[in-house]
Amino acid sequence: MRTYLLAALGALLPATAFCQETPAILAQPAATADTKVAADKAAAGSGKQNFSGVDFGIGLSMSYDLGNNDRVLDASIVDGVVRVNRTENIRARVVLELHHFWTPTFSASQRAADHGYCQDFGTGSREYKNCRSALADFGIGPFIAFQPGSDKVIDAIGAGVLVGLRRGDDRKSSFNLGIGVFYDVDAQILGKGFVENQPPPGNETEVRFRRQSQSGLLFLSSYSF
Repeated sequence: MRTYLLAALGALLPATAFCQETPAILAQPAATADTKVAADKAAAGSGKQNFSGVDFGIGLSMSYDLGNNDRVLDASIVDGVVRVNRTENIRARVVLELHHFWTPTFSASQRAADHGYCQDFGTGSREYKNCRSALADFGIGPFIAFQPGSDKVIDAIGAGVLVGLRRGDDRKSSFNLGIGVFYDVDAQILGKGFVENQPPPGNETEVRFRRQSQSGLLFLSSYSF
């Protein structure tokens, strides 16, 4: 009888242990999801957005079309004449951007003060250069900016020169203004043969559109040094 009891307990204990361990295994995906949400919130709070594995800064932009054709959003034929109802030659949009700042110091006295503060790192070392850069309140350098589309396709891309001024005691925060050229890869214009305020070609009764790339003047503002 004792032998049967021991055999029954031996079969029961592994099953009991398995049942106790299963909730811990099932809880792991929830922990992973919580970690991802926390990471997304942290990225949003830092003013950055991840695109294809790279963290980009977020900027506000305005572009003015420099192409030979108006960007037409809507047009119709009224009394045998092509009428453009809506154009979009000036666009305001949120973009992602990357930039690099050089941090020159124009005042000789300020350069001497900064050198004295950072000289313990050893003049010419990487630590010394990082220290001098961290003290600078002014930066200037190149930037690239783009508007992401669906399925990680880029709808527009541009580049130019950016000037930045650090704000307050937060050395990562700044007010940046830039100017450059923006290149829209999929702008909508009137189709071949259609001209605003002119009769449509042939016996056309509806306006046709086509898409092409067009460039524009870009103004950019961003907020990270």
